[in-house]
Amino acid sequence: MKKSKLKIAQTCLRRIWPFAFGAVCLWLLSEQVDDVDYGALWASVLSASAWQWGLALTFSALSFLAVSRYDVIAQRHFQMHRSTSEAMSVGATSIGLGQTLGAGAVVGTFVRWRMMPDLSLKDAARITAFVTVTFLAAMAVTIAIAALVLPTPHVPSFLPPAILAVAFLVVVLAFVFPVLPRQGSRLSLPTLPAMAALLTLCLIDTIFAALALYVLLPPELTLSFAVLLPVFLIALGAAIFSGTPGGVGPFELTLLAMLPHQPEAALLAGVLAFRAIYYALPALLAGLVFLRHLTKPRPARTPRQHRAYEAYDNAPLSSVSRAELGVIRQNGGALLSCDAGRYGAVRIGQTLVALFDPIEGDAHAMARPLKHAARAQNRIACKYKISARQAVKTRKAGWAVVHISDEAVLAPAKHTTSGSTYRQLRRKLRNAEKAGVRVSQPGAHQLPLGDMAKVSSAWEAKHGIPKGLTMGRFEDFYVGCQTVFLAFKDDQLVGFVSFHATAHEWCLDLMRVLPDSPDGTMHQLVQSAIEAAANADVPRFSLAAAPVLPEGKTALERKIRGYHFKHAGGAGLRQFKACFAPRWEPLFMAAPGPAQLSLAALDLTRAVNLRSAPATPIACQQTAQPDAYLSSTS
Repeated sequence: MKKSKLKIAQTCLRRIWPFAFGAVCLWLLSEQVDDVDYGALWASVLSASAWQWGLALTFSALSFLAVSRYDVIAQRHFQMHRSTSEAMSVGATSIGLGQTLGAGAVVGTFVRWRMMPDLSLKDAARITAFVTVTFLAAMAVTIAIAALVLPTPHVPSFLPPAILAVAFLVVVLAFVFPVLPRQGSRLSLPTLPAMAALLTLCLIDTIFAALALYVLLPPELTLSFAVLLPVFLIALGAAIFSGTPGGVGPFELTLLAMLPHQPEAALLAGVLAFRAIYYALPALLAGLVFLRHLTKPRPARTPRQHRAYEAYDNAPLSSVSRAELGVIRQNGGALLSCDAGRYGAVRIGQTLVALFDPIEGDAHAMARPLKHAARAQNRIACKYKISARQAVKTRKAGWAVVHISDEAVLAPAKHTTSGSTYRQLRRKLRNAEKAGVRVSQPGAHQLPLGDMAKVSSAWEAKHGIPKGLTMGRFEDFYVGCQTVFLAFKDDQLVGFVSFHATAHEWCLDLMRVLPDSPDGTMHQLVQSAIEAAANADVPRFSLAAAPVLPEGKTALERKIRGYHFKHAGGAGLRQFKACFAPRWEPLFMAAPGPAQLSLAALDLTRAVNLRSAPATPIACQQTAQPDAYLSSTS
């Protein structure tokens, strides 16, 4: 009972505190401007010309246009599929009412919840919290930038660099660990593109708000915009942090304290006019919009660009889709469907990655929908491991393209072990045969998962934690969906391989052997799989990709490729796969521009090598018909 009463008291204090603080600030303000002639003050407000009011109104509208975009980014962050116009309308309404009425978090949550009836109260609170926290963070960075660039004598010199240093650390944290554990759940940090957009919106919002105040200031104020801007930002920050209705009290006190040489009456006159344009008018319009929605609610509007994400196992694949696409069972991926076709997609920290060639459709036609889909998740778009033909089409679409790896491919029916080309393979197979290695292909429900897990653990103990993204990891369900070959010696499991398998292709995935397994065990496993694929009339057999050779046009490119080739084990992989005399097919990576390609490459490297920081899975929609997207309009 005592704890309950204490909690109620704390809640009441938290709700009352902003109003009490505002009252104290107003009292201090009244003491400071005790000698101001209020009649003259009001006359000064009314003396503003029509062009001043018009400019202030225009600047306020531009500021609120930026403000309304905060909700768009927030809803994209939480994978809420809504039209941009609806998100902007709800955002502008909630912020317009919240900033004037005070208790912005409570008011904003209620307005968003009521204006989006299909949204739960919890989700509305999440959006409000995201908008509030990210805006305050962007506001702090904006103030720090302004204080460094513009004259701000009242700010300690160490503070702006300290704020920017903390912001830089947050950016690094968001890149390296985009998802943080939190009390049994996971917290997704905003992506770098989202952070950049939020900071840009904050700059636009606050600069135009400052301009709205600047044009309304009476002519007797000798104040340049360069001097006003940092002071305005600090005053606005004080107003927002105080939580008082409209920031009344803290805003005015901060302005007066930081501009002591300006006429108080003239400054307050400008503030009153500014409040009428920037606070009262938006609150009135927002109130009308909110009441109209309560009386005549509108259904949720669908996004203009139709996109649907389907779970891999629930959607039919085409006859040309890559068998390796099965890896998205393990990395939270899904099939992205739109009017132009379908892609296998997975989202990582900063990037929405389209894996391999399109399942259906053309790479050129899919370029724009993929960029829209990435933007709808606050990410950049990237195509990964696409073929040379698709790379040519992607480059024609204006994307930056780079050669990243080579895939070892062969035709099982034509494969042989005869001839000098296969000399090393024959030697490895003889070693395995002499050691008594026996290979079998069990059924899906006959896998010795316990023994396989022990082999995998022993392999990881020697080689380290397996990489992620397009490289599989041992899990019972994942391996149970694959074609598996087991290697035994004296009835002991000493190794296994698994394949993504479709009717037209097998692709090598997991390769696990015990550290003391006989020489040639892995070669025997793969050779047995090739023979089984030939018996099943599978036309294409992939040994998966190996890093591209460390070559390049420039010394820097050769150095980067050499570093990647060394640390990705390129030499060993190519040597093993070369035993089977495959055909090497180049694979490419692409992004809309060189800067985005560089960021995507870093993000992919992080995702492959740092399994402790995966992205949250793509939220899939249930579709009544698999081909529903074909009848949609863009």
